[in-house]
Amino acid sequence: MDDLNKRLVELEAVEKVRPDATYTVDPPDRIRIEFMNEPALTREVEIRSDGMVTLPHLEDVYVAGMTTIEIREMLEELYAEFYKEPRLLVAVTAFRSKHIFVYGEVGSRGRQAFTGRQHISDVIGQAGGVTRRAAPRRVRVIRGDPEDPEVYRVNLNALLLHGDRLQDVSIAENDVVYVPPNALAWVGYQADNLLFPFRGIIGLMGVYRTIEGD
Repeated sequence: MDDLNKRLVELEAVEKVRPDATYTVDPPDRIRIEFMNEPALTREVEIRSDGMVTLPHLEDVYVAGMTTIEIREMLEELYAEFYKEPRLLVAVTAFRSKHIFVYGEVGSRGRQAFTGRQHISDVIGQAGGVTRRAAPRRVRVIRGDPEDPEVYRVNLNALLLHGDRLQDVSIAENDVVYVPPNALAWVGYQADNLLFPFRGIIGLMGVYRTIEGD
């Protein structure tokens, strides 16, 4: 992961260009549309691949790429044709269309749903925290073009042990969070890589000895 050190940006710069935390829905997210003055119309729907949802009286309505506030305002205007001063609430109940990725020394690596409201502490917590092999002072948030990404350095120790909220950076869609191994773990991994070509032979020798009763 030496390439991660190519471009490091101060954390103050991260907050100046922090991502828009307003989530826009897309297929296959699910949303709940609650009719305050007509509860029988309340329902939870999945946004179809064509960006539409099917609703009472209106049939198909295009909502993809909109925030919940924009959807609510649009629906209240549309339903004004059927009801006097309709009042609605719209909320995302399943975040499925956007993701972030967590790798390295964490309990559970891989993809997480992006909700538009995560900070790095949320992401690390969702991944089961860091392992004993982690270097928490050298965490990286990798953002943007994979060929020339922005790489932000985060000191988790400063955040978790000393309450430095500046370290709790906001996370954008498709961000990669990488928790590197500490020096001792890195040496262990290097030794493991050197032994890799001989693992199969060593394993077979063990099986042979077992069979021969050695």
